[in-house]
Amino acid sequence: MDIIMWHKVLSPYVMAVDELILKFDSLRREFQEQGQYCPIEHVTGRVKSISSILDKMAKKNIPPEKMEEQIEDIAGIRIICQFTEDINRVASLITSRTDIELVEIKDYIRNQKQSGYRSYHMVVHYEVNTINGPKKILVEIQIRTMAMDFWATTEHSLQYKYKGQIPERVGSRLSNAADAIISLDSEMSSVRDEIMDAQLSSKLRYNLVEDIVNTIESLYRMTSKREVEKIQEEFYRIYQSGDVEELVRYHHQLDLIAQAYHAQKNRVDEGIKISEE
Repeated sequence: MDIIMWHKVLSPYVMAVDELILKFDSLRREFQEQGQYCPIEHVTGRVKSISSILDKMAKKNIPPEKMEEQIEDIAGIRIICQFTEDINRVASLITSRTDIELVEIKDYIRNQKQSGYRSYHMVVHYEVNTINGPKKILVEIQIRTMAMDFWATTEHSLQYKYKGQIPERVGSRLSNAADAIISLDSEMSSVRDEIMDAQLSSKLRYNLVEDIVNTIESLYRMTSKREVEKIQEEFYRIYQSGDVEELVRYHHQLDLIAQAYHAQKNRVDEGIKISEE
C-alpha cells in the first residue's frame, strides 16, 4: 500500500471509534438518568497504529489487499464493567442493536488464555457514512471487568518490554496475579447487590439535590426572599441529616409548594393581562 493511502484507509475506522464511544456513553447516561444501574462503567477506543498493523500483517502473513478483511481489530472499543455478571448484559445490549452486526464471539473468560488473559471479545460490522458513501468495517469490542483490564494492561506492557518473550519468573507471577484477579471478581460478585444498592442510593440523592436546588432557584423569582430563605434552611437541615427518605418527602413537598406559587403567579399575570385590555 502506498504511504499516502494509510490515513485515507484508516479514516473510516477513526470515525467508527468516535461514533461508538459516543453511542455507548449516551447509553450509559440513559441508564443513569432513568435511575437504573448501568452495567457500563466506562468506554474507551482506539484505532490500531500503522506500526502495529504492519507487525500483525507480517506475523500472520497478510497481504495489503487483505488487510481490512483479515485484521479484525483495526478499530477497537473497550467497555469496562464493575462485575463479571455485567459482561453478558452488555453483550446482550450490543447484539440487540440494529446498527451493529455481530460477526464472531471470542469468549476468553470461559476459555481463559494460557497466559491468564480473560476478556469477552465481540467482532462486529459497523457502517459509517464517509464522503464516498457508506462503508461497513470490522470493529473489535472488548468487554471486561476493571480487575481484568488492570491485569491485561500490565501483561500488554510486559509483552512489549520483552518483545513477546516474557521470562518464566515474570510469567509465573503474572499467572498468580491472574488467579488473584479471578478471586477478586468472585468476591466483588458476592457483594454485588449491596454495592448496586449503595450506588443507586447515591445517584438518587444526587438527583434529588439537583432538582431541589433548581426548584428553590425558581422560587426566588416568584416569592419573597424571606420565604425562600426559610425553604432553603429546611433543605440544608434535611440534607445534613443524611436521611434519604426525608429528602424524598421534602422533594415531593417542595414540588407542591412550587406548583402553588406557579398557579398563583399565573393568576396574577392573567389578571394584569385582563386589566390592560
